[in-house]
Amino acid sequence: MEEIHTLLTGRLGNQLFQYAFARNLQKQYGGQIYCDVYELEHRMSKVADEKFSYAMSGFKLDAGVIREDQAFPWYADFSNPVIKPIKKAMPRKYFELMARRGYLMWQRSDYMPIPVLDTQRVFASGWWQDIRYLQNVQEELSDEIVPITNPLQENRYIYDAAHDRDSVCISIRCGNYFNPTVKKLLYVCNPQYFHDSVKRISQMLAHPKFIVFTDDVSWVKEHLKFEDTYPQFEFLYERGCDTAEEKIRMMAMCNNFIISNSTFSWWAQFLSKNKEKIVIAPDKWFVDGRKIGLYMDGWTLVPAGR
Repeated sequence: MEEIHTLLTGRLGNQLFQYAFARNLQKQYGGQIYCDVYELEHRMSKVADEKFSYAMSGFKLDAGVIREDQAFPWYADFSNPVIKPIKKAMPRKYFELMARRGYLMWQRSDYMPIPVLDTQRVFASGWWQDIRYLQNVQEELSDEIVPITNPLQENRYIYDAAHDRDSVCISIRCGNYFNPTVKKLLYVCNPQYFHDSVKRISQMLAHPKFIVFTDDVSWVKEHLKFEDTYPQFEFLYERGCDTAEEKIRMMAMCNNFIISNSTFSWWAQFLSKNKEKIVIAPDKWFVDGRKIGLYMDGWTLVPAGR
């Protein structure tokens, strides 16, 4: 194989899964990885409330990755009015047909096995959020998804706390998860989930030290009131103004995790070097209970969305 083109969509967490999928193919077949930003630059900004862009420039990644801005052909475009109903009516048949031509098209949460590929160029469009898509490159990803910037001195208080053996990263997603449309699909980590998770992990650690990461620090302080409920524990908060790479580096340095149903949360715990880490996660990822292959062995699941 000579080329692997992966279409990037969403924020950093989603983009890292799309990169990881391409990296897994590269390890199996070889070839140059191309990260395609066409969807980010020309479409997502028109349908979302915020500007989406390439979010991996602050990370090491594989040295040979090339960024490109090139639309996939119409027959490999999920938004094409001809392809849209076909993909919806028979997604697996569409995937199998396209895979024979070197196009891996799968934008669903359930797992689709990847067939043996026999093309010089592969084009991938999907979320690829399943541990099976990256299980062969976990070590490589741990070494490559590393910020190329230096830690900020302003965050020394976070780094110092994260080094504590019983440090706990609490990742709370607010932002677009409060959007009415998104909320119907993804709002499962309510305040009760986080309070139950703090109780659970405090029974598993001798001296937990909690570090809260969120895209809305003010909302969390006002609505979760951790200090009022657990005066015996220390809670630190991120500043709320750091880059994605600085933030994920701080999170990944923690030794234990309470995560949201967020890909950014997922990558933070995945990149942690602590082999004995405790990970608390919601017992479902979607409001409707559909399955996703992101749950890892050893996680402790806490009821959510009730």
